[in-house]
Amino acid sequence: MKRYLILFLILVIVQSVLKSQTSDIDYERIKIGDARHMISGLALSPDMETLAISPSQSFPFYLFDWKNEQVLEEFNVGNWYAGSAINYSAKGNYVVLNKLKYFDFTQNKDREVDFEVVDVKTGKRVKRFEAVHSVAITPDEKYVLALSGEAVSFWNLNTGKKDKSFKIDQASNGIAISPDGKLIAVSHKLYEKDAKQMPNLKRDKKTMKNALKYKQQISVFDASTFKKLYTINDLYDIIYKLTFSKESDLLMCLNIPHTKAQSSPTGRQMYVNIVDMNTHEPIRRGFVSVASYEPDFKLSHDEKLFGIVSRSNQFLELHIYDFETKKMLYRFQQSYRLFEKNEGGMIAADSRLTFVFLPDNESVLMTMGNHLIKWNFKPKK
Repeated sequence: MKRYLILFLILVIVQSVLKSQTSDIDYERIKIGDARHMISGLALSPDMETLAISPSQSFPFYLFDWKNEQVLEEFNVGNWYAGSAINYSAKGNYVVLNKLKYFDFTQNKDREVDFEVVDVKTGKRVKRFEAVHSVAITPDEKYVLALSGEAVSFWNLNTGKKDKSFKIDQASNGIAISPDGKLIAVSHKLYEKDAKQMPNLKRDKKTMKNALKYKQQISVFDASTFKKLYTINDLYDIIYKLTFSKESDLLMCLNIPHTKAQSSPTGRQMYVNIVDMNTHEPIRRGFVSVASYEPDFKLSHDEKLFGIVSRSNQFLELHIYDFETKKMLYRFQQSYRLFEKNEGGMIAADSRLTFVFLPDNESVLMTMGNHLIKWNFKPKK
């Protein structure tokens, strides 16, 4: 009898864990106007009232009232066949559109893509960049920073002219400016002079050679003087994205191993590592994704949860973690059964998924085909 009781308790625990990690029951589908193409980009305005939405196959670009499920504006911008990723500026007056490709990035190489800065009040393009690594708007919305080659340039959003710039030797793909406007983080290749100071590298010539070939680092600069303040004491794979938390106390780094340095037998793993900007030290545990493209990732508004896109077998998934413990709490799988009632002309999704946390920190909006999915991962009792 005791043995059966133990088995029963184990079964209850397992079912509870599975339920907590696959809570995709409470969801609804939302149609965006007459959108007929897959949605590629999604961003929530700083006041958390408006969604910026970018579809694939050209235009229109939508501003959407997510509470009332109404299209507010349609603009003809970002006319790229595979669509664009979107980021709002700090005050919400601009969005940055990042051109996407169906072949999202050339593996192992620096990424060069096109960007557009759009005035959300008028829908007019303010600035366009071609074949640059990364773009970010300053918190005061006076400048847009563009990382191209080894130069970080400051382009005046009023005049459209380049006012100033500075150079980072062997810069790669990532740039971010902190929300307080004080720091600029830039990714770059590992410098040989720095590698020779690392005990674990200088003891082994082969390890040193591989690190110089495949690893990168992050350096942090004073945003006013451009003086280098420090380099984060860690080695990363090829860095594709840097982003600060809203309090400027955390820096998140998306990095993807060179294919020759990839050790996972289950596919190309991608990592989001975290840096504590107060101590300048990396937080040792991060997050992993096996998405087909660069995965979208975000902190919840209260910074207690972390969401990242991944996949399992043939299906896309959104994973929600406890940010402090790194434990997965919830998982939404975009399986075929979501198309069983194909109302409103819903089309199948491709291999991308993007999402935003809603203000309640208990639900998200995510893309799926030409619709949105609102998922309440903490269902109301």
